[in-house]
Amino acid sequence: MGQEKNYQIEIKICSEAIFTSGEKESNLVQSRAQTDVHGFIYFHAKTLKGQLKRQAFWLLRQYAVMDLSEGKTRANSFYESIVRLFGISSEEGQSSGLMKLSNLELDEKLRNYFIAQRKIDEEKDYCRISPHDLIAAQTHIRTGIQMENGVAINKMLNTFHTVRKGLTFYSTVSFEEEVNRALIDDLARIVYSFRRIGAGIHRGRGEIKASLLIDGKKMPYDQLMNTGGGRSVLLQDC
Repeated sequence: MGQEKNYQIEIKICSEAIFTSGEKESNLVQSRAQTDVHGFIYFHAKTLKGQLKRQAFWLLRQYAVMDLSEGKTRANSFYESIVRLFGISSEEGQSSGLMKLSNLELDEKLRNYFIAQRKIDEEKDYCRISPHDLIAAQTHIRTGIQMENGVAINKMLNTFHTVRKGLTFYSTVSFEEEVNRALIDDLARIVYSFRRIGAGIHRGRGEIKASLLIDGKKMPYDQLMNTGGGRSVLLQDC
């Protein structure tokens, strides 16, 4: 059964983040950004889903604390939403959940524009903007101390790409079965409380502002706060 609405997660980068590919690039950086064949930065769907799931369990702990103080059972229903959305490992096996995400990418219209311009250039045997130019426009090159087993290596530096502040990325959300509004609301609460994204635990994760879009329009989080969201756990503007 096809879904009636179109869902997207929108993520605006508020401070530099690392979307690493794990690859090295000679004469440029030791840790390059994850890019497609055209030179557009992206964040892998599987990694995005994993970080959202970690955020969901963080939010679950906040609800558990609220339940203890207020005598509510919000945590139980929210846990059920996590299982339905993300799946969970257990002794009986592993369920992947009914939510599917696409890679987190720049706006499709923007990407299509540059791809079309590239095709025109190729037909004229001329290149105005190369994949390398696009990567440079989306990233900074930073330098940090190399680490080995958590220990700094004396006089060894590492160069790496960071995604520029201000860029906005999108991931398409789909479901394997029809979902109700309560589940979408819980997904929105997870998304709006999502504050950092990227590789690593500390330096690699940039601050973000995340939103859930339905048919291109942002869900207002004021409504979520009034129906179990909690002002203290939702993200404000960058």
